Amino acid sequence: MLGFIETLDHPEMVGVNPEVAHEHMAGLNFTHALAQAWDAGKLFHVDPNDQNYGRYDQDLRFGSQNLKQAFFLVRFLEEVGYDGLRHLDAYAYRTSNVEDLKAFARGCMRTYLILKEKAWRFSEDAAIQGLLEEIEAYGNSTSDQGGSYSSDRAQEVKDRRFDRQALGERDRPYERLDQLLVEPLLGVR
Repeated sequence: MLGFIETLDHPEMVGVNPEVAHEHMAGLNFTHALAQAWDAGKLFHVDPNDQNYGRYDQDLRFGSQNLKQAFFLVRFLEEVGYDGLRHLDAYAYRTSNVEDLKAFARGCMRTYLILKEKAWRFSEDAAIQGLLEEIEAYGNSTSDQGGSYSSDRAQEVKDRRFDRQALGERDRPYERLDQLLVEPLLGVR
Protein backbone atom coordinates (compact mmCIF):
# COMPACT_ATOMS: atom_id res chain seq x y z
CA MET A 1 0.00 0.00 0.00
CA LEU A 2 2.86 2.40 0.70
CA GLY A 3 3.97 2.20 -2.94
CA PHE A 4 0.41 2.60 -4.20
CA ILE A 5 -0.25 5.68 -2.06
CA GLU A 6 2.51 7.61 -3.81
CA THR A 7 0.73 7.14 -7.17
CA LEU A 8 -2.41 8.96 -5.99
CA ASP A 9 -3.26 12.54 -6.91
CA HIS A 10 -3.13 13.58 -3.23
CA PRO A 11 -0.83 11.11 -1.43
CA GLU A 12 -0.51 13.49 1.54
CA MET A 13 -4.15 12.68 2.40
CA VAL A 14 -3.65 8.92 2.62
CA GLY A 15 -1.94 6.72 5.16
CA VAL A 16 -2.12 3.22 6.56
CA ASN A 17 -3.23 1.59 9.76
CA PRO A 18 -1.19 -1.58 10.22
CA GLU A 19 -2.87 -4.33 12.23
CA VAL A 20 -1.05 -7.02 14.20
CA ALA A 21 -3.46 -9.78 13.18
CA HIS A 22 -3.21 -9.08 9.46
CA GLU A 23 0.58 -9.21 9.46
CA HIS A 24 0.67 -12.34 11.63
CA MET A 25 -1.89 -14.15 9.46
CA ALA A 26 0.59 -13.84 6.61
CA GLY A 27 3.51 -14.89 8.82
CA LEU A 28 5.07 -11.41 8.70
CA ASN A 29 6.71 -9.34 11.41
CA PHE A 30 4.36 -6.58 12.53
CA THR A 31 7.09 -4.31 13.87
CA HIS A 32 8.69 -4.23 10.43
CA ALA A 33 5.40 -3.12 8.82
CA LEU A 34 4.98 -0.50 11.52
CA ALA A 35 8.50 0.84 10.99
CA GLN A 36 8.02 1.03 7.22
CA ALA A 37 4.81 3.02 7.62
CA TRP A 38 6.48 5.32 10.17
CA ASP A 39 9.53 5.86 7.97
CA ALA A 40 7.29 6.74 5.00
CA GLY A 41 5.35 9.25 7.13
CA LYS A 42 2.17 7.25 6.52
CA LEU A 43 1.40 5.77 9.95
CA PHE A 44 -2.03 7.30 10.51
CA HIS A 45 -3.10 4.93 13.27
CA VAL A 46 -2.20 1.48 14.51
CA ASP A 47 -4.32 -1.53 15.45
CA PRO A 48 -2.75 -3.40 18.37
CA ASN A 49 -4.49 -6.73 18.81
CA ASP A 50 -3.14 -10.27 18.76
CA GLN A 51 -3.14 -13.30 16.52
CA ASN A 52 -1.68 -16.76 16.26
CA TYR A 53 0.43 -17.15 13.13
CA GLY A 54 -1.23 -18.98 10.27
CA ARG A 55 -4.77 -18.63 11.62
CA TYR A 56 -7.62 -16.60 10.18
CA ASP A 57 -8.20 -13.04 11.54
CA GLN A 58 -8.64 -13.83 15.24
CA ASP A 59 -8.47 -10.23 16.57
CA LEU A 60 -7.50 -11.44 20.04
CA ARG A 61 -6.91 -9.26 23.09
CA PHE A 62 -3.67 -7.30 22.76
CA GLY A 63 -0.70 -9.22 24.17
CA SER A 64 -2.64 -12.41 24.81
CA GLN A 65 -0.71 -14.64 22.37
CA ASN A 66 2.62 -13.14 21.29
CA LEU A 67 3.95 -11.16 24.21
CA LYS A 68 7.38 -10.52 22.68
CA GLN A 69 5.83 -9.13 19.49
CA ALA A 70 3.51 -6.96 21.60
CA PHE A 71 6.53 -5.68 23.54
CA PHE A 72 8.35 -4.69 20.34
CA LEU A 73 5.24 -2.93 19.03
CA VAL A 74 4.93 -0.83 22.19
CA ARG A 75 8.66 -0.20 22.41
CA PHE A 76 8.75 1.04 18.82
CA LEU A 77 5.76 3.36 19.22
CA GLU A 78 7.09 4.83 22.45
CA GLU A 79 10.68 5.25 21.23
CA VAL A 80 9.72 7.09 18.03
CA GLY A 81 7.28 9.30 19.94
CA TYR A 82 4.19 8.16 18.07
CA ASP A 83 1.25 10.23 19.31
CA GLY A 84 -1.46 8.95 16.97
CA LEU A 85 -4.36 6.65 17.63
CA ARG A 86 -3.93 3.18 19.06
CA HIS A 87 -7.15 1.53 17.96
CA LEU A 88 -7.61 -1.76 19.78
CA ASP A 89 -9.14 -3.68 16.87
CA ALA A 90 -9.86 -6.79 18.91
CA TYR A 91 -12.88 -8.69 20.13
CA ALA A 92 -13.77 -10.39 23.38
CA TYR A 93 -14.85 -14.00 23.33
CA ARG A 94 -18.34 -14.58 21.94
CA THR A 95 -19.48 -15.85 25.32
CA SER A 96 -18.63 -12.53 27.03
CA ASN A 97 -21.29 -10.53 28.81
CA VAL A 98 -21.12 -6.75 29.33
CA GLU A 99 -18.89 -6.98 32.40
CA ASP A 100 -16.50 -9.32 30.60
CA LEU A 101 -16.41 -6.90 27.64
CA LYS A 102 -15.36 -4.13 30.01
CA ALA A 103 -12.67 -6.40 31.49
CA PHE A 104 -11.50 -7.15 27.95
CA ALA A 105 -11.10 -3.45 27.08
CA ARG A 106 -9.34 -2.73 30.39
CA GLY A 107 -7.06 -5.72 29.77
CA CYS A 108 -5.98 -4.44 26.33
CA MET A 109 -5.16 -1.02 27.75
CA ARG A 110 -3.47 -2.40 30.87
CA THR A 111 -1.27 -4.71 28.78
CA TYR A 112 -0.17 -1.76 26.64
CA LEU A 113 0.72 0.29 29.71
CA ILE A 114 2.58 -2.60 31.36
CA LEU A 115 4.61 -3.14 28.18
CA LYS A 116 5.26 0.60 27.95
CA GLU A 117 6.82 0.47 31.42
CA LYS A 118 8.85 -2.62 30.49
CA ALA A 119 10.07 -0.93 27.30
CA TRP A 120 11.32 2.00 29.37
CA ARG A 121 13.05 -0.38 31.78
CA PHE A 122 14.59 -2.29 28.83
CA SER A 123 16.06 0.98 27.55
CA GLU A 124 17.43 1.83 31.01
CA ASP A 125 18.81 -1.62 31.91
CA ALA A 126 22.61 -1.36 32.12
CA ALA A 127 23.23 -5.02 31.16
CA ILE A 128 20.98 -4.78 28.12
CA GLN A 129 22.43 -1.47 26.97
CA GLY A 130 25.96 -2.80 27.53
CA LEU A 131 25.23 -5.82 25.37
CA LEU A 132 23.72 -3.61 22.65
CA GLU A 133 26.84 -1.43 22.74
CA GLU A 134 28.99 -4.56 22.45
CA ILE A 135 27.01 -5.71 19.42
CA GLU A 136 27.39 -2.27 17.82
CA ALA A 137 31.12 -2.08 18.62
CA TYR A 138 31.85 -5.37 16.87
CA GLY A 139 29.98 -4.35 13.76
CA ASN A 140 27.23 -6.91 14.27
CA SER A 141 24.64 -4.25 13.56
CA THR A 142 23.22 -2.94 10.32
CA SER A 143 22.28 0.42 11.83
CA ASP A 144 24.33 2.18 9.14
CA GLN A 145 21.84 0.88 6.59
CA GLY A 146 18.86 2.79 7.99
CA GLY A 147 17.17 5.78 6.48
CA SER A 148 14.94 6.47 3.55
CA TYR A 149 15.13 4.55 0.31
CA SER A 150 17.02 5.93 -2.64
CA SER A 151 18.46 4.20 -5.68
CA ASP A 152 21.96 5.23 -4.54
CA ARG A 153 21.43 3.65 -1.11
CA ALA A 154 20.06 0.50 -2.76
CA GLN A 155 23.19 0.32 -4.92
CA GLU A 156 25.39 0.73 -1.82
CA VAL A 157 23.72 -2.29 -0.25
CA LYS A 158 24.08 -4.32 -3.47
CA ASP A 159 27.78 -3.38 -3.78
CA ARG A 160 28.64 -4.10 -0.16
CA ARG A 161 31.15 -6.95 0.24
CA PHE A 162 31.21 -9.25 3.24
CA ASP A 163 34.01 -11.41 4.58
CA ARG A 164 32.02 -14.53 5.38
CA GLN A 165 34.83 -16.13 7.37
CA ALA A 166 35.32 -13.06 9.57
CA LEU A 167 31.57 -12.70 10.02
CA GLY A 168 31.32 -16.33 11.16
CA GLU A 169 34.12 -15.97 13.70
CA ARG A 170 32.89 -12.93 15.59
CA ASP A 171 30.78 -13.05 18.72
CA ARG A 172 27.07 -12.55 18.16
CA PRO A 173 25.50 -12.48 21.62
CA TYR A 174 21.90 -12.40 20.41
CA GLU A 175 20.85 -15.34 22.60
CA ARG A 176 22.06 -13.45 25.67
CA LEU A 177 20.20 -10.36 24.48
CA ASP A 178 17.03 -12.36 23.90
CA GLN A 179 17.23 -13.80 27.42
CA LEU A 180 17.64 -10.28 28.80
CA LEU A 181 14.41 -9.40 26.98
CA VAL A 182 12.48 -12.47 28.13
CA GLU A 183 13.33 -12.02 31.81
CA PRO A 184 11.57 -8.66 32.27
CA LEU A 185 8.60 -9.93 30.27
CA LEU A 186 8.38 -12.81 32.74
CA GLY A 187 8.74 -10.43 35.67
CA VAL A 188 12.08 -11.71 36.97
CA ARG A 189 14.37 -8.83 35.98
